[in-house]
Amino acid sequence: MAGVDGLTGPGLRGPQAAAGVDGLTGPGLRGLQAAAGVDGLTGLTVFIPAFNEAGLMRANLARLTGFLEGLGRPFQIVVGSNGSFDPTPRLGAELAAADPRIVFFHLPRKGPGAAFREGLGRAAFEKIISLDMDLSTDLAFIPRALNLLDDHDLVIGSKRLGDQRRSWIRITSSGLFILAARLLLGLDYRDYSLGAKGYRRSLVRELKGWVGPDTSYVLNLIFWAHRLDRRVIEIPVFCHDDRRSRFNLAREGVSRLSRLLQLWYRARRGLAGPWEGDL
Repeated sequence: MAGVDGLTGPGLRGPQAAAGVDGLTGPGLRGLQAAAGVDGLTGLTVFIPAFNEAGLMRANLARLTGFLEGLGRPFQIVVGSNGSFDPTPRLGAELAAADPRIVFFHLPRKGPGAAFREGLGRAAFEKIISLDMDLSTDLAFIPRALNLLDDHDLVIGSKRLGDQRRSWIRITSSGLFILAARLLLGLDYRDYSLGAKGYRRSLVRELKGWVGPDTSYVLNLIFWAHRLDRRVIEIPVFCHDDRRSRFNLAREGVSRLSRLLQLWYRARRGLAGPWEGDL
């Protein structure tokens, strides 16, 4: 069975054993939560999925840590390696051992959704912001989303509302998926990518059955938050991403479309999320 919050099943124990008893290298969840207050609303958890990111990890986590320190709030950075076969697991463990505000775990199979679900079990705070390891989105999104999460359940950082410098094929494929989501689900949002999203932890726990192993969890959470009249807001972001995608674009396109159709079908039939149990 999953843990009390439904997000920390038996799969958590392996990574925990590698990182320490509580999956942290410092004072643990209780220490961070105590620093943020009883409700955990003052602090911030930043979640970053990682697949073969050893070349970026040290410099970008240092940059992100410095930025978060400037906000003057308690924070933690949760990095979830999924399927990495470069030095990411070793380097992540080293960085976490050196800074108690960094939490690192490694999953053997690639799956950013599985990493997100695992990371939720380690989140010390109610406010969670998801970023990409390349920090391709303007970090100004973080304080904006942090403030908006005071009275919203989900914050969508939208490249189409703002500005983006990405390859034409990635912009085109994203646009086609956004159109499909609008036609099938009636959604008028314009970004379903992993990065630049803000969540209330309580919302994700409520919708945990829709947090699957791949990238589709973002669309699922946005759809159900909208359907259930939760407080969702979309804001513009700037994204400069000129590196090669971490995904096979053709395979990812087929996967996202199949998950979209699955969501449409299950929503029409009134079926529960297919991932209520452990991943």
